[in-house]
Amino acid sequence: MSGLVVIILTLNEQANLDKALDSIGDRAPVIVVDSGSTDSTQEIARNRGAELHEHAFVDYARQRNFALELVSDRFEWTFFLDADEELTPQLWADIEAATKRDDIDGAYVGLTFHALGRELKHGSFARAAILRLMRTSMARFTRGSNERVDDSQMRVMLLAHKLKHTDAKPLASWFRKHVGYAEREAQHYLDDRETRRGLEGFGLRTKAGRMIGVRWAYNKMPLFVRPWVHYGRTMVWQNAWRDGVPGILYAGMQSLWYPMVIDLLIFEEQRRRRDK
Repeated sequence: MSGLVVIILTLNEQANLDKALDSIGDRAPVIVVDSGSTDSTQEIARNRGAELHEHAFVDYARQRNFALELVSDRFEWTFFLDADEELTPQLWADIEAATKRDDIDGAYVGLTFHALGRELKHGSFARAAILRLMRTSMARFTRGSNERVDDSQMRVMLLAHKLKHTDAKPLASWFRKHVGYAEREAQHYLDDRETRRGLEGFGLRTKAGRMIGVRWAYNKMPLFVRPWVHYGRTMVWQNAWRDGVPGILYAGMQSLWYPMVIDLLIFEEQRRRRDK
């Protein structure tokens, strides 16, 4: 069994994929799992020497688990890289050191987030950390959107250096993508899955455990109040305003507009069901 593989999920990522692959170089084999791109994404992946698989998209958890099944008997470690992200040489050194250790099973990675022409050093992404490096045998994703690995039985750490996030696609694609995310989040709420789950799995030791508590509390709030709480947290507690106009605008997009779309979709469906 080999050491590390990098997996990239794609859909119409021709604007981003080259720079993501450049940041990997020849340090590790790459597997691209594409969900039916109509641009040159698949051609770029093939020409750059990545192992390409096409798999119909249902949700992010199943897409990532499909990718893990592809590598489960080949690679001890898996790193998930988004197409709009880049690995820095400093982060590569952290990853290489982590994969040599016997006392950890996964590692969280922070983000250096670039949007609207500026690096955003405050707001919701400033403190964000995502479990991206994991022992393949222990990693399985749950929850269709905002998918996460149950790390309650994993020994995890935080890597010192961060991923660079810079999306080269036009802003309109961000809004289109987040409408899709909002539809899935609204369906989670309407299906009542997380309410029925309650605080099962909640714990303070790991981020996945803490997020169960955060989502439980958020879903207890009234519709249309929740987005304003989210926006206030981003602007005031997380200091998004300190990044100037780009920080304020992005906070409005991510922490107010997007949650408001979710609540509007929930409200619309609830009214439809009542009328029916």
